Amino acid sequence: MFYAFQDYENLYLVTDLVTGGDLRYHHNKRKKFTEDQTKFFVACCITGLEYMHNNGVIHRDIKPENLLMDSMGYVRITDLGISREWTPDNSQDTSGTPGYMAPEVMCRQNHGVAVDYFALGVLTYEFMMGKRPYTGKSRKEIRDLIFSKQICLRKSDLPEGWSMEAADFINKTL
Repeated sequence: MFYAFQDYENLYLVTDLVTGGDLRYHHNKRKKFTEDQTKFFVACCITGLEYMHNNGVIHRDIKPENLLMDSMGYVRITDLGISREWTPDNSQDTSGTPGYMAPEVMCRQNHGVAVDYFALGVLTYEFMMGKRPYTGKSRKEIRDLIFSKQICLRKSDLPEGWSMEAADFINKTL
């Protein structure tokens, strides 16, 4: 953000112009990404998350709609509306998008930067398989699925062109 100002009705934020659309748009068009495409998107996210985490900030809402592509194809993390400076006692901070929310946030437990990497694992799985690993109609339903069905991808689960290293990344983040 370069500037922020307001009038009586609005708050204005002046940022870079990012014209490439969000990753939800691109994912809906393609249904799946290749491993190389996903690896690039994830690397961009890790770079941004590393910067935030090193400055004591947890994003807490990593999802395709909050990842914008610039004109060169690089991913920018946006919407820090529910991000927070990390504090050791943050169990009451439970905002986020249920399909990407880490179990410790859903269960109102103290949490750290790992919640952003859980969401990144969900995102990677979604780009690989074309769907999220845990889907449900409610936050409780998604939470129950996370606890009852730990994702553990094996070689036989992988789409063509995907490596066990990618599966290992997903398994470790989820």
